[in-house]
Parts: sequence; structure tokens; C-alpha cells
Amino acid sequence: MSFMLLGILNSQAAGGGGGAYDLLETTTLASAASSVTFSGLGSYSDYAHLQIRGVVKTTRDSTSDSMSIRFNSDSGSNYANHRLRGNGSTVSSANNINDTSIEIGNIVGNSTSNVFAPFVLDLVDFQGTKNHTTRTLVGSSSIELYSGLWRDTSSLTSIEFIQAVGPNWQVGSRWSLYGIRG
Repeated sequence: MSFMLLGILNSQAAGGGGGAYDLLETTTLASAASSVTFSGLGSYSDYAHLQIRGVVKTTRDSTSDSMSIRFNSDSGSNYANHRLRGNGSTVSSANNINDTSIEIGNIVGNSTSNVFAPFVLDLVDFQGTKNHTTRTLVGSSSIELYSGLWRDTSSLTSIEFIQAVGPNWQVGSRWSLYGIRG
């Protein structure tokens, strides 16, 4: 478990793997927002893969909130994901099929604490006309590994980060989009 946490922290370091990652965009919230979108993904044709690294939390006072993504503004039942979660005392797994978004992690939802959840999301081979897959590692009150599928063969043009239960993203939450050359 400590190696996964080190991987998350390492991925937050500037420059990533010795120049293998190029920082393309960063969004840091100055005010609470219901969603965050990276549009124009099609303009990154020089890259084989994309990675989004972030530290986020929500405005709701609870132990966790579900973070999800949608591609190209598609809110149809075209998504699926698998989850593996461990918190030191229990392990659980689950899956969702025919969902309206890809769940990519549970994050801290306590607006009064200064605890942000780190995550790393990989969009492997994001270009082309095939179904698209994701892989996400999240650290919060547990360590979670997610894989996701968008059952659509359209080229990716945007990715939107949403909350499944409706709270806003907290001020200071940050998403950074990196390009990885093939």
C-alpha cells in the first residue's frame, strides 16, 4: 500500500517521469463549482495518452462523495466501471454497467477540514475510433483502483469531472492535464 501512495505523491511532482509527461492545462478552483471540464482534447494529437492528476474535495460535510467523469457531454447509459477498495480493515469490490458516467473514486467530502484527495487518471490510447478505457488510482479515506469503459467509438474531445450526489467541488481543488508521447 505504501508504494501506491508514493506513486500518487510522485505523480504530483512537477515534470512527472523525467520529461515523459508534458503539462498541457491546469484548473484550480477559485470558487466552488459543480463540474470541471477539459475541452479540446482533440487538439492534443501529438500525444498517445493523457493523464489527469488532481487533488480534490467537495463542499458537502460527509465522509466521502463519489467522483465521476463523462466524455464528450454524453450522459447516456454508455459507461461501465470496476472498483477495488481497501481501507486497512476491509476490502470491497463492485462494478457498474450501463451507467451515465464512469465512477472514478470516493473522495473526502468535508468542507471544514483541509483534507484533499489525490488521484491519477489515465486515458490510455485516447485517440481513434474505438471504445475508450480509463484507469484511476485514488487515495482518500481508502485506497481505490478503478477501471472504466466508455462504450462509444467517437474521438475524445472533452472530459468532465462531476459529483454523482450533487455537492460542488471545493475551492482549491486542482486538476492538471498531462500529455504522454507514444
